[in-house]
Amino acid sequence: MSKTLLTLLFILLAMGTQAQEMGTTSKESTPKMLRPNQEWNYAQAYRSGNLLYISGTVASGPMDKAIDQVYRTLQMTLKQYNLDFTHVVKENLYTTNMEETSKHHLVRKKFYGTHTPAATWVQVVRLLEPNTVLEVELIAEIKKTE
Repeated sequence: MSKTLLTLLFILLAMGTQAQEMGTTSKESTPKMLRPNQEWNYAQAYRSGNLLYISGTVASGPMDKAIDQVYRTLQMTLKQYNLDFTHVVKENLYTTNMEETSKHHLVRKKFYGTHTPAATWVQVVRLLEPNTVLEVELIAEIKKTE
């Protein structure tokens, strides 16, 4: 299987979510990629009170493209809850190459604009899939308290 196909498969696996959190309990009315991932036993997004926890979203390839791909996928997940990046209160970013990630920080910034959530960036030796170069998880506030 090609690296691109494996990456796409992993992203689709990562897109599972709790159907009841989407306001529905019927599997048939929930798009397949938004259902909980039973194989790995996790949800891509989980709501608790007024917080939405978004599991790590991954990408491979050149870092600028990986950053864009991860944040576009996160944007789609946020949108499922009628949220955007201004609702993000915490971001954890894991990268296999901090220099490359830092060099392309403006790709990330276009998604946040002037919003500045708390953030932690960590370089790791490797992520779950060997060719994955970036993983980002978010916590978003559903009801803004400001």
